Amino acid sequence: MTPQLNHFDLNLLRALDALLSERSVTRAAEKLYVSQQAMSGSLKRLREYFDDDLLVRVGVRLEPTPRGHALLEPVREVLLKIGLALETMPEFDAARARRRFRIAMSDDAALVALPLLLRRLVTEAPGIVCDVLPLGDAAFVGLDSGDLDLIVLPRKTQPERIDTIRCVPLYEDDFVCAVDASVHTIDAMTADRYVSLPHAAVRMVQGHPTIIDEAWARHGIAPRVAVTSRSFSGLMFMIAGTPLVATVQRRLAERLGGPLSIRLLPCPVPIGPLVQELSWHVRSDADPAHRYLRELFVTTALGMRRNPGIDRAA
Repeated sequence: MTPQLNHFDLNLLRALDALLSERSVTRAAEKLYVSQQAMSGSLKRLREYFDDDLLVRVGVRLEPTPRGHALLEPVREVLLKIGLALETMPEFDAARARRRFRIAMSDDAALVALPLLLRRLVTEAPGIVCDVLPLGDAAFVGLDSGDLDLIVLPRKTQPERIDTIRCVPLYEDDFVCAVDASVHTIDAMTADRYVSLPHAAVRMVQGHPTIIDEAWARHGIAPRVAVTSRSFSGLMFMIAGTPLVATVQRRLAERLGGPLSIRLLPCPVPIGPLVQELSWHVRSDADPAHRYLRELFVTTALGMRRNPGIDRAA
């Protein structure tokens, strides 16, 4: 039987999307704030319409049928386009806009890039809310699925697939050595001392090498790592009162170093610049509110590039 769109209840699209993504009637019901009985009824109607089970039980969980798999992405895309059409205003007025954006970024990027942006945002567009989320390995999947609106991350971690992702550079940063000022009274960090000291280092999710790891490998050094963290800002707190050295971004170190009595020294190992970029899905190109927020990111970052100290004064 061939389904006819004019016989389809479009309200079932959200139920179908929730069922296929959650693979659980209970979780799908919770996601849409409906009863489990109502979601079971929606699944029954969907099965009748498509003349397919859509989800079948495999062990203790539900798995999509081939037809269900084929529907997942098109249904999600349709819902995203409908949502965008309903939310987008023909004439964008920042002062009256009411939007919520989900932005994934690392802690160091948030501490460096957000203060100036938020200062303008709360004044110009008080109805726009930013949910800042941790940057994970699935960030670009989140852009594809619509779970994320924007990502800020280093250029080298951008995906090879560029047909659906837009990127624009925000700001550049370099690296310094951070040490506790009461423990280390030195004014310079030599290469020998850098290698001999115990380090506090960032370790990424799933063991991906950082730009620092790659620099160490290029120069054939392997400093002893005594403690690791998922965040660069965490390193700044960890080294306080210890002989540890942390290799961190200059902008972040200058923002946190003063209150923590951290001494910053030039890094004797060339690491290279870190370019932070803003990324989004092409479907959001023409969304006025999305474009406003992108431009706000770029203009505030431009101010940081013209005056490297401006982010510290925010």
